[in-house]
Amino acid sequence: MTDNVTLPGEGATIATDDVAGVQYQVVKLAIGADGSAALVSDAAPIPSSITNFPATQEVSVSALPLPAGAATETTMAAVLAAFKPEDIAATSGDLGLPMLAMRFDSDAATAADGDYTILKLDETGRLKVSTKPASYADITGSITAIQATIGTPVAGGTVEGDVSRASNVMALCSGTFATVNCTFEGSLENTGDTNWFTIQAVRSNANTIETTTGNLSAQPTYAWEMSVNGLARMRVRCTARTSGTQSWRFKLGTYATEPIPAAQVSATQAISGSVTATPATPSASNINSAATTNATSVKSTAGTLYGVTASNVGAGAAYLKLYNKASAPTVGTDVPVLVVPIPASGVVNIGFGAIGHRFATGIALAITGAAVDSDTTAVAAAQVKVLSEYI
Repeated sequence: MTDNVTLPGEGATIATDDVAGVQYQVVKLAIGADGSAALVSDAAPIPSSITNFPATQEVSVSALPLPAGAATETTMAAVLAAFKPEDIAATSGDLGLPMLAMRFDSDAATAADGDYTILKLDETGRLKVSTKPASYADITGSITAIQATIGTPVAGGTVEGDVSRASNVMALCSGTFATVNCTFEGSLENTGDTNWFTIQAVRSNANTIETTTGNLSAQPTYAWEMSVNGLARMRVRCTARTSGTQSWRFKLGTYATEPIPAAQVSATQAISGSVTATPATPSASNINSAATTNATSVKSTAGTLYGVTASNVGAGAAYLKLYNKASAPTVGTDVPVLVVPIPASGVVNIGFGAIGHRFATGIALAITGAAVDSDTTAVAAAQVKVLSEYI
């Protein structure tokens, strides 16, 4: 049959659709208030409203069968019990998940920056951690003023920082400044101005232990190393300053080591054992007086006089005069450092001990008949004989 049907009587045509010989009437929707009708179209769609519906609708699947192998609510609850909320107290019998770790002998990276990765074990089954020291930001600051006392803060008078997680600190100052002296100090407290005390630092270029930098007027050619084990904070405090800005940088180290071991000994240490000394053999000088003042150069360079023996066979006293001079003295003009009386018919023996008497310029002598420095009286030939030992 064809679509559409003509009604008997007036012959009106009704729109239909032929479906397997059966006519289905085609109907257009119209909406409107009582007494009016408007065809539904894209421009005038059917209005919709859920105003009269409840805000929530109950949906139940209790009667629906679970697929084969699906977990029941009881099973899901047991799984969820293994996951613990943050900051919850532990309870005996708590469940957990085993954690896997990978044996990885190499220290090479196995994941890109920002990616998740798995924990690594070394060849003995120990958890691998960083092979490098921890990285901490440097502590920096500038000295621009003097802080005379420990507990009275002065802006620019100290440079300090937290070293509670460090073992050692290397400190270096730089900048343009004049006559700046800083004290190294530490504290066991995290805060406070009065709980500081002096600590020791070792210079990097020598085993010299210092508690202060000493007066500096330029960047030194060395740094200082300090053990900060057990300290909460450390600082440098300026105790003297003329001008300029002294910039400080503290680099924190995490390995538990002490400063250079050799630097731990700073005082005089006892030494035991046997010492064998070979004394030097002194040179000898033998002077026999002539009928002059006997001006003589015993040694023309610096030397040490250990002893003098002089004899006088004359009827009157004679005088041996010793000079610190590199040449024979000008008797009567040069001033002797020592005048030794030699009695008539007598012998004089003078010893200067194991150390001797040092003549910084040279060793010289003269023999005169009177004691005064300016005397030029000659003695008789062969009257006085002088033996001396020197190096």
